[in-house]
Amino acid sequence: MKRVVVVARGELDLPGVPILKILKGEALRNNVTGEARLVGDTLYAVLEGADESVDRLVKFLPAASPAIKIREIEIREERYRGEYNGFKIISP
Repeated sequence: MKRVVVVARGELDLPGVPILKILKGEALRNNVTGEARLVGDTLYAVLEGADESVDRLVKFLPAASPAIKIREIEIREERYRGEYNGFKIISP
């Protein structure tokens, strides 16, 4: 099991591109739990789950929508905690 903290910067807060809903849908499809929020053009996310599932979700991010452009992404692995029951979107 794995836990990663992702900080992605770029053109992410675009009208008509619900990046957080897209991320949540993909997380649920891959059995990944955690949370995400968008502050301006920066995405903050905590992802927990099976190693392969978390890796798949991290790789999915840049391809989530052809409209978004990720210019910088930081991925930090932490000790797995298992603290999430689902995937939630946090409003800023």
